[in-house]
Amino acid sequence: MRTTKIQNRLKQYILDKLHLLRVEELDLPDHAINEFEDIYHNVLTAEGNSITYKSSYPKYQFLNYIIENKNVLVHGSNNSLISSFEPKESSLFNGRPIKAVFAASDGVWSLFFAVKKREGYIGSLRNLCITVPTKKGIKRYYYFSINNEDAHDTWTNGTIYILPKNSFKRGGISDEWVCEHDVAPVAKLSVTPTDFPFLDKVSTHIETDSALKTILKAMFIKK
Repeated sequence: MRTTKIQNRLKQYILDKLHLLRVEELDLPDHAINEFEDIYHNVLTAEGNSITYKSSYPKYQFLNYIIENKNVLVHGSNNSLISSFEPKESSLFNGRPIKAVFAASDGVWSLFFAVKKREGYIGSLRNLCITVPTKKGIKRYYYFSINNEDAHDTWTNGTIYILPKNSFKRGGISDEWVCEHDVAPVAKLSVTPTDFPFLDKVSTHIETDSALKTILKAMFIKK
């Protein structure tokens, strides 16, 4: 346990020195927690229910709250009509091929995939999500990049699907999760581009550059 704490402190120290986007640990007042609890419990009357979001707090905070406290994961999509997810051929973050449904234990990461317009998009989406447990909770670090030729009509409305965590196992990195059988969402949340907190901080990359080069530049070169 002590070794893990030391490793996490060192990891946080290094990540804080890099030029990554970040979200601090959740520090919610009681009334925000009560709002999130009410929103979550009101929707769990049937699978696939749409969440009516009536909180003044950002949606990514709600998503991270239920991820940290409700044994659920999230999946972001432009498609608002998914009633069941089926495994598809893809690859894990570490490059290993797999046929699976993907989910994340991070709300901001999934929001990027929910609101990035995929129709007509040519090229790769380069992104990174790293989380570190701390005394205060979970600190979150990110990098997001789109093809530099995709400058117009970039964003769209999307949907975050809430999925049961007990159907998934860890993927290629700690916040990537996979399920190798069909899985139905327990709820869904409509989102817009403005719900993504780093909309104006998404980088662009040259498609011919390697993904590793793109991410290393983001880490060590300040914009």
